[in-house]
Amino acid sequence: MTAMLDGLIATGATFEAVANEACALGYRLTEGSQSPPKSGTIFVDQYGNLNRVRACFLGCILCVDGSSKVRFFHWQSIVVGSLILEPQQKHRSLSVHWFALILVVVSRLFLLVLVSISTDLESVALIPLWILTALIIVSATYTSITLIHRAQWSGLALALDAMAPDWIPRLSRDVGGKMHAFGTVLGALMLHAALGLSDVVWVILLGFLFLDLMPTRHFQQARALIRSPKISVQGTPDGLVKQLGKIIRTRGDGVHVLTTVAPEVMLLAAEELVRNGSPITVLGPEAEFLPGTLRTNFAWDASEVGEYHFSNLMEIVGIARWDIRFGGSLEYRIGLNNRGLSSSEAACLQIARALAQGAETLILVDALAPLAAVRQREILDRVVGSGCRVFVYSSVSDLWGDDVISLD
Repeated sequence: MTAMLDGLIATGATFEAVANEACALGYRLTEGSQSPPKSGTIFVDQYGNLNRVRACFLGCILCVDGSSKVRFFHWQSIVVGSLILEPQQKHRSLSVHWFALILVVVSRLFLLVLVSISTDLESVALIPLWILTALIIVSATYTSITLIHRAQWSGLALALDAMAPDWIPRLSRDVGGKMHAFGTVLGALMLHAALGLSDVVWVILLGFLFLDLMPTRHFQQARALIRSPKISVQGTPDGLVKQLGKIIRTRGDGVHVLTTVAPEVMLLAAEELVRNGSPITVLGPEAEFLPGTLRTNFAWDASEVGEYHFSNLMEIVGIARWDIRFGGSLEYRIGLNNRGLSSSEAACLQIARALAQGAETLILVDALAPLAAVRQREILDRVVGSGCRVFVYSSVSDLWGDDVISLD
């Protein structure tokens, strides 16, 4: 269950998408309070990132976000939305993963004591053998814990139906890491103060730290391949520009699905049409917002008319309960590089902004890539229902069953 929700969080799903899956798994939407929530609770922090509570202690919480960053906060100091996802029953504070890592730290400390005792033996020739044995044992133990930890993530396959198939969830959380290294060093220092360990054990301790901190222990979150398209041509694709322009002039209302082996070239051709004066709006896979409020990004003045239009646009792009998510007004602030918005929210908001600016013909080149195929199609149908014509390339369009227009 937690693997499925963590997989959604890791791929940048919206709070709404996670809530839809979580409510079927024993979660419920509740009002945030001053007291810390139960272990397992999912909330949105002040930067718009989803976090899951791992443990609570004396008004403080230990939480982890979609990038595997573990943070420790006082609950009242976190600015969250008025709604949180809370499990009906508190999750176990100490998971199998954490219990296994604690056992590794304990076994390491025993090995350090063992090596320290061996240095006092008269047979000095046995010391290198003891050190080699300790390193072999700890390496085997560490590999076993890594495999156990990855095995917990087999449940991620259940989450794939709720995600766009061109997103690859992370294979594993960080195994070891800074917290594991800190626990080992702290335990070794305590043992040294109590027992006076020999100098040889610090060589082994350095080996432990290398295993914990070397970069290959960390599996970064994979991103969609189309997120950073590389243009393979230097000049303007004139043939594709003419072909795409003809399709736009001759096709009527509705959703028109385009297919090509080079979506980045199609994006380049569509942008060339805009430069030539075609009355179209082109949106690519990278949504861009200026640092500031939602109101300034939509270029609306300080009136209630903006909230009314924004509410209608949120229904079209499928961001339910936007007033709760964005604090009930258009003064919600977006930081540099879209900080404060998840990737799916940014994708939906860029379409809403285009509609607010009067777009009548949209060309979307994987502009909704962070969303699942079903949700992409629902949004496109609502956009067409609002009176806008849509030409779309999507890596999941084969799941829609539409007739496609090939550009190759």
